Amino acid sequence: MDIQEDIPTLDSLKNPNNLSLEVEDVEDSAPQPPVETHLEYKKRLNKKVSEFTEEEKKEYNRLSQNKKRKEVKFKEAEEKKEEDIKADNKKSTDLYNQLFVLKKKFPEHLDDIHINKEMNVDTLNEKKDLIMKIITQKNSDAIIFETLLLGCRTIERGLNYAEIQALDGYAENVDEAKDDIIPILKEMIDLGEIDTSMLTPQLRLMIVMSSVAVKTVEKNNDKKKNEVIAEALDTS
Repeated sequence: MDIQEDIPTLDSLKNPNNLSLEVEDVEDSAPQPPVETHLEYKKRLNKKVSEFTEEEKKEYNRLSQNKKRKEVKFKEAEEKKEEDIKADNKKSTDLYNQLFVLKKKFPEHLDDIHINKEMNVDTLNEKKDLIMKIITQKNSDAIIFETLLLGCRTIERGLNYAEIQALDGYAENVDEAKDDIIPILKEMIDLGEIDTSMLTPQLRLMIVMSSVAVKTVEKNNDKKKNEVIAEALDTS
């Protein structure tokens, strides 16, 4: 069986609709000439501005405005760059001052951490994270003990309100055993059994203030009880 191939005719080749050839766009990789400035344009024309035609004046003014816009953009970029540098320097100074105070306050724990005024913001932030972690570790045992004590007082007072005296004096006894409990807490922290990462300064302050509030309530309640007893004795 003969295989008949379609042979294009001269007429079909003349018809652009029948062409199957694809023309690829080729990007011109040649370097572009530099944009002419208004001064270069004037020099090229070799005429005074007063001698320009209307079209030449328009082109001259356009090039002049382009130069001004570029100068404004460059000035704005330089000013922003300068402002950013000043802002970074201020952040670095503030961070350095904070870390300097912390090192002075906790010298026995932060001696090995070195800081200087030449460090950038990122480096100082890393130093700050490390310092805050060390400080948190240092005070975590005392804060956790305060948390335990707060829980003991809450349980004790809750039972007292229910007129159950089984744990009366429990918080006081736990407080007296502080010297025995603290080393155990330290060991549990070192072993990772107690997570101290959540003990932020805000949380530590809240725990201490809550403990103080409970102690104040206890003192006021005891004071009222004593006043009631004294009044009862006076009337008897």
